[in-house]
Amino acid sequence: MVRRLAIVPCVGAALVCLAWAAGCLLNDRWSWSQWLWWIPAPVALASALCGLVSARLLAPGTLRRGATLVAVAASVIAAGATMRSFSFVSHAHGPDALHLVCWNARWPGEQARASAQALAPWAGRVMIISNPGRMAEHASIWTRAGDEVAFAGTFMLTGPVTVIEARPVVQGDDGFATLFRFSAPTTGETSVLAIDLPSNPLRSRHAALARFAAQVRASVDLRAVDLIVGDFNCTRGSASVHDAFPGFTDAWTAAGQGWGASWPRERPILHIDLALVGEGLHVDRCELHDPGVGHHLLNTVSCSRERR
Repeated sequence: MVRRLAIVPCVGAALVCLAWAAGCLLNDRWSWSQWLWWIPAPVALASALCGLVSARLLAPGTLRRGATLVAVAASVIAAGATMRSFSFVSHAHGPDALHLVCWNARWPGEQARASAQALAPWAGRVMIISNPGRMAEHASIWTRAGDEVAFAGTFMLTGPVTVIEARPVVQGDDGFATLFRFSAPTTGETSVLAIDLPSNPLRSRHAALARFAAQVRASVDLRAVDLIVGDFNCTRGSASVHDAFPGFTDAWTAAGQGWGASWPRERPILHIDLALVGEGLHVDRCELHDPGVGHHLLNTVSCSRERR
């Protein structure tokens, strides 16, 4: 009986792996394919390993051998894809690097003080906080003397810089965007577009991001933007992100260190908190850290001006 029933998990595992493979091929170009694209590689790996165990329970014969070979191949491919979310190469940053911390705090109320304390270890860096809630009341916990504090739209910027511009660019159904321009001693003037995109899974990411990018371009020359950071609610490598912001490089892909997923914080499996770097900057290092509070990991980026 066990040998007969083993075919059920084998088929289930095969369907999950096929759906994941289709998602990798189709990406999120269509609203229906984005559901397949969102299947994380670790889920496919777990399914493939489950299929492998189930295949070994089948009765000896051609079916068992074939199912085992397929499960082994799927496991190897899914394991390789999962390992792409890890980076073990140590990327050092230069002495003149700009250090940036980006975090979607998700409107903390009673947790505002705890959220502020979570940023304290990163004092001295430029911080862009989306949906800060009541964190401004506790800004002294993570800011230092001389740090500037700027608010625009749903974003807050703090750090040892001179703020030149802080203005909302887009505030609507397709997302929120704020442009920050500031001057830092090491990198000079830097332009950062902070964004926060909708989380509704029923929305077509490709269509919504195309509309959002068009709204941004109506107010901002993206050729002059150095960084685009925030909660994209689109996974790393998405066609929607690539098509909306061509010419920008994902910071973690270029110089990531450690595990690259950022949500949910307790068990991060999706890569949705991104930093895109323009042509004028070189990414020295990009890491994700658990602040111990909230729903998202912190995204830390160190970058330097391209040497010409």
